Amino acid sequence: MIRPIPAELATAANATVLRQVEGLSAHSDIADVLRSAVKPLGDVLLYCPDWQQYRYVVAATRGIIFGLAAGMHTIAFRLDPRMKSRALLTGGEAYPGCGDDWVAVMHHRPDADWPAVDVPFWARKAYLHARDG
Repeated sequence: MIRPIPAELATAANATVLRQVEGLSAHSDIADVLRSAVKPLGDVLLYCPDWQQYRYVVAATRGIIFGLAAGMHTIAFRLDPRMKSRALLTGGEAYPGCGDDWVAVMHHRPDADWPAVDVPFWARKAYLHARDG
């Protein structure tokens, strides 16, 4: 059953993100990566329109979506300009479909020759940015 978007997320600040993820799915493995990364952060709302059908997952605080999981490999975060620059320099990819401040920090499965992405680090930076915003 598809759950409606919570009223606190159905805002102009989130409209671009929600349009981008509409109709996308998220494999349970990638959704679990996001869920684990935001678990220690405190005031976080995780929303998925249908957990049984593996729809996309977004993470929000104070009504601002700051992270998402989509597809089989994508974790993206809304970052301030300084952290966005660092994310891009360290292997992240711009994720402009959600807005200029979004970066996909995990966009493929790392193999043995690539270091693991520190998703909790980027989640914390995006969470703090959303709370300051």
